[in-house]
Amino acid sequence: MKKLLLILLSLTLCACQAPAKNTVSTSKKACDVTGEEETCNAKDDTKTKFSEISFDEAIQYFTQEKSGVLYFGYSSCPWCKEAKPVLKKVAKENEIDIQYVKVRDEEKNRLYTDDQKAQIEPYIQDYMSNNDEGVLTLFVPLVLVVEDGKVIDGHEGTLDSHDATERKMTDDEKEELTKIYTKLMSEAN
Repeated sequence: MKKLLLILLSLTLCACQAPAKNTVSTSKKACDVTGEEETCNAKDDTKTKFSEISFDEAIQYFTQEKSGVLYFGYSSCPWCKEAKPVLKKVAKENEIDIQYVKVRDEEKNRLYTDDQKAQIEPYIQDYMSNNDEGVLTLFVPLVLVVEDGKVIDGHEGTLDSHDATERKMTDDEKEELTKIYTKLMSEAN
């Protein structure tokens, strides 16, 4: 009887450690932005993806007059955790690739310098806000649609009615954010 229990326990432990069926083996950074999801880069029929780029690469979207959708955020940001699944769904529906600019590491240390902030600020200042000290600051989540090096539209945060430190978004708020992101993605096409 003990042998049978040990065999069953071993099989159960092995099954729990097996990789998920729908996951693609990719680098860690491909999943960084999707920390709250069950699978990492699940296979689907679209070509939509979230690709992590550095802050310097984000600056190049402006200095080299590139086009695309930039998403500034970090994995432990409560607002990002709420906004990211909505953004991913809308991007997938519109077959738009998102360039993820990770602004903080797991210990919440800033991943860009004051010099990098000064370089990007002239391009995105209309989508930045003043902090409590009155300093123009990059708040996240921030989604920007860039065309030929110029921001044509963007959205900061989730919704004015939502405080992610107090509660999760309601279904109505998710729907409102979906409409905002859908409008943005239509401009990216």
